[in-house]
Amino acid sequence: MKVLIGAYSQLSQGVPVPAFERALTAVFKPLLTLLHHSEGAVLQLSLGVPVLEWLELTQQPVNLLLADLARRGKVELLTGSYHQSILSLLSPKDRSNQIELTTTYLRKRYGQRSKTLFSYAQVFNPHYINTMNLCCIDSLVISSYDCDKPKQQFTEPFSMQEMGKSISVIPTSSTINSLIRKFAEKEIGFGNLLDQVRSMFEAKPPFVMAMINIDQLLQGGITEEQTNLLFTMLLQYGSQSIEEAHSLEELPQKGYLQAGWYGFDSTKADLCCINDLFVKDESLSYLYGRYTSMVEIARTYKKDKDVRKRLEHLIQKLSTGTVYLCDANATMLRSSVRKLFWRYISEADSVLSALKDFSYPVVTDFDHDELDEYLVIGKYLSCVIDSKGGSLAELTYLPSLYNYGDTLSPLQGFGSSLHNQHPALQGRKQRLFSDVFLPFESVLDEYAKTDEQSCLDMSTTVYNLSVLDRRNTEFRAIATTDASPIIGGEVGLSKHFKIRQNTVLLDVTLTNLSEHPVSFRYGCEIPLSIASFKNPIPFFQLENKKNVLHEDDEIILKQVKSIRMYDEPNSTSLTLVADTRFTLLKEDYTIEIPTVLGVEQLYQHTLFMTSWPIQLESGAEKKITLGLRVERK
Repeated sequence: MKVLIGAYSQLSQGVPVPAFERALTAVFKPLLTLLHHSEGAVLQLSLGVPVLEWLELTQQPVNLLLADLARRGKVELLTGSYHQSILSLLSPKDRSNQIELTTTYLRKRYGQRSKTLFSYAQVFNPHYINTMNLCCIDSLVISSYDCDKPKQQFTEPFSMQEMGKSISVIPTSSTINSLIRKFAEKEIGFGNLLDQVRSMFEAKPPFVMAMINIDQLLQGGITEEQTNLLFTMLLQYGSQSIEEAHSLEELPQKGYLQAGWYGFDSTKADLCCINDLFVKDESLSYLYGRYTSMVEIARTYKKDKDVRKRLEHLIQKLSTGTVYLCDANATMLRSSVRKLFWRYISEADSVLSALKDFSYPVVTDFDHDELDEYLVIGKYLSCVIDSKGGSLAELTYLPSLYNYGDTLSPLQGFGSSLHNQHPALQGRKQRLFSDVFLPFESVLDEYAKTDEQSCLDMSTTVYNLSVLDRRNTEFRAIATTDASPIIGGEVGLSKHFKIRQNTVLLDVTLTNLSEHPVSFRYGCEIPLSIASFKNPIPFFQLENKKNVLHEDDEIILKQVKSIRMYDEPNSTSLTLVADTRFTLLKEDYTIEIPTVLGVEQLYQHTLFMTSWPIQLESGAEKKITLGLRVERK
């Protein structure tokens, strides 16, 4: 029986430091100490560069122990993508760069030239083989369990060829992977996990590659003592090096692993592949489109070498795959992870727009929906004006590079929302200043965009968008509601955006296009992702004599003139004001999900909806002005 024992962690940048500390205490320290005292044991280990950098900067004794084990051959470090990229989402050149960066990092710090790749997120494409050959990578460690089949396609190593190039594929044990996932989801206890893993080994299969997901062990609540028990048991069956596993007398079997998303690491819901995510989730499609557009535009700049180097560095960081995954770290749902992505995007935008010898395109179809978006970069604010909904797809405060428009309403199956009174549409991008119409006598407590009978949602309507000035700071978006029973007729919408130094001004003109009077309630949705040390997100209602603090996660207030929110981590305040008093609906959107830190409640965004009751005679107009100001406290 050939046995390989391995472990891996996908902890990434943006995940809270306590997650790294818990991994260190519960798994890394006891595992590396066990290896230090074991004779003849070899562990295949795949740790993301964020983990290795954290160990180097803050846990030097543990990092030195890891380096010593690597030099003695007790640990075989597997290479991968440096910024935890999903390689299939990158160009061939960028795939090579990511792998080479990781291989160089491991060689310089741990003295090993890794020739084995562990595919981040276990996404695979046969095109990887050419990239691996270019990077002198001989082997791939990956699960061959296809959830669409579902079955493990291969149980022993095999040779795979593609376009005249070949690699050795080492499939991990789907039985063990499945048991680790069940432990993470509290379906089985630790004792049951040990018994079932032991039973599998005692059946003496010809080959076992036990690749243990450390993050899922942490999600299941593993302790230091349990880590010792688990890996002591695994290592007693003999753990060989990958080179020894290859030294078979007979030739390896041939096989072919098709493009797919393998294993049990990530929540897949009903997705057939990783690219299906960009078909079904508007927010993530927009985010990925922002990356691909930036790569295409930035690489057309050829002049200043230092600028090119800086842009290339940002592109590498933007290629991260963590923002698309919901694994034991729930990185997709972490605002802190997504904010890093938007920070790099905004920094690259600023670099390109400041170049005097380069014309940065301001009109781009970021989300590939056949509709152009307009990028506006001012002194303090950066915005993306979208014709879909006649709205803002982004709102970034440039001094802090923080995108307040980074809102997410994930697809079903990616965590559970905390019983929101006014649920957002799943998989729909939440844009700022989108329009809704409600019956005149509607009760805002019952407001729901999911109810088409009592809510006319204009967020997917394509507005006629035009630029009004040469500096691209003023835009007009025009649309009509068509005849609607909710309105009792047809209304024309004209929205005039004015992007100032640190303020977005919006003039809304509502015109009755019907031949009879109409009455309705008009609402303007402003979902904002606000960094705060408190949850729920507090805000102040501003009045002439006093400011009233509200700390509810859901509240409806009447006769509001203006409100102010504070973003304490970025020392910024946001003020929302209108020319006429409005009714305000405020609700925080939070996702609950089990992670390496236990069951967490992860904040996504806060909906602020201003609304007014409107009655219009035939041909009459109603004008409303809104302003959102972002400034340092």
